[in-house]
Amino acid sequence: MSSKRKNADGPKVALEYAKADVDAGIEGPFLAAFPGIAPPKNVPFNVYKPESEESKNKKKRRIVEADTGKVEFVGQNFGENARAGYCRYVLAIRDRDTDKVTFKDAPVIAVNRTIKSLKNAKVHASSKNQFLQAKNTLGETFGTKKIKQQIKSVERNAVNVGALDSIAGILHDSIAAKTNALPSKESIKAKADEDRPIPPFDIAATKVEDIYKVDTLITPAEYQVIPFKALLEKTSQPLAALPFQNSTYVNKALTAALSVSKKDRHRIRLLMYISFLMAFRTIPDKKLDDSEFVTKIMGEVPSVILENLYERFTETPEGVEKKRHTFTPKSKDKLLCWILAIGLTLENFNMDAGALTRDLSMKQTRVNELYKSLGCKVNELSPTEKAQSGASAEEAKTMKRAILTVPLTFPLPKRGPKAK
Repeated sequence: MSSKRKNADGPKVALEYAKADVDAGIEGPFLAAFPGIAPPKNVPFNVYKPESEESKNKKKRRIVEADTGKVEFVGQNFGENARAGYCRYVLAIRDRDTDKVTFKDAPVIAVNRTIKSLKNAKVHASSKNQFLQAKNTLGETFGTKKIKQQIKSVERNAVNVGALDSIAGILHDSIAAKTNALPSKESIKAKADEDRPIPPFDIAATKVEDIYKVDTLITPAEYQVIPFKALLEKTSQPLAALPFQNSTYVNKALTAALSVSKKDRHRIRLLMYISFLMAFRTIPDKKLDDSEFVTKIMGEVPSVILENLYERFTETPEGVEKKRHTFTPKSKDKLLCWILAIGLTLENFNMDAGALTRDLSMKQTRVNELYKSLGCKVNELSPTEKAQSGASAEEAKTMKRAILTVPLTFPLPKRGPKAK
């Protein structure tokens, strides 16, 4: 059997933490680390507190300083010169009369020394400059012709900093004048918005239908002469009257509009105008001035509409004696944006982003960019819209809607090339 050992009777030592000294603001003790030479033991150190003491951590910051006459010792327990460490030190002080041991915090302070006679000494020229000067002298004396040319070239291209002082003011005034002449960020944005290949828009519109008004998409003169009656008169094959008959979106929408008893003539006009735009887009650049070929593609399109199509969506090169029309990248984008803007008007400004993609023979990403340039947000379908679409779950993932809202905002221009 094991027996418990009793504590031997003897004097007891009381342990106590010096909280009273901390509350009273009594300083010390400190543990000092002296790299190199330590000061004599009889040299007194002064303790200072930083002026700003806001947080609890800053209240523990201290600076110690001593001066031996020739050497100055300065240390602190914070900042760049503080001693790195994660330990907390305390010192135990025993009172012989009462046998009480008191524990006191002892912050560690790294103390650096400075020789006072060298404190204000001027720094001489760097050894690197002396080395280069000696090297150039050696090269000019014993170097080859090529080395001598290199040395002279470096000397000629060296910048004389002192000579620039006299013209610094002139340069400053010139830069300031040029900077003041630069356009503001607001004017640059306004200019960029004006140069967009999109229909005329009202940036301050408070209603979505006022952003791209029908009168700006189709002039009243064009609207009146759209030959929509040809669709109403042909009861057997009305879509044969369209100049462009390969548009799934136009054909489906027109079939639905013509099947009802009360015809929506406004909707029929807009759909037929989209057909004109799609047909005009298929004309090769070199055939734009071939009237017979244009008539073959466009059919019996009213001259007012055809003249406006040429004026809006083609350009005439400068310096050419014979007037010639041509498509430019900007004019092609403008024609596409016109088609999409009319489509948005027909769909109450909330349109399936892929409805016209196949008709235009373009990638969906490119069509989405054009919708965004019009100020639309291209969003994924909501769960309700996915259910109503009737598409499979996999197909619904790629389906998106182009939505135009107010206030009208345009995407910010891209900065620099894409990261590879």
